[in-house]
Amino acid sequence: MVLNGAIGKRLLNVREAAQYLGLEVDTVYKKARLRELPYVKVGRALRFDVIALERYVEQHTIGTLD
Repeated sequence: MVLNGAIGKRLLNVREAAQYLGLEVDTVYKKARLRELPYVKVGRALRFDVIALERYVEQHTIGTLD
């Protein structure tokens, strides 16, 4: 499995997810808390599934007027 340029790396930490989405770390925490971003709890840590983040981006993409 090749995801996000790394072999087998499907779950990202908050900093990596923020970089992937082009957001600030605080914004990622806020969106997770408001349940706007899908996440996985691993103990007390939040992890973000790359596939779920891709789906989130696709669902929130605004198309062009052709």
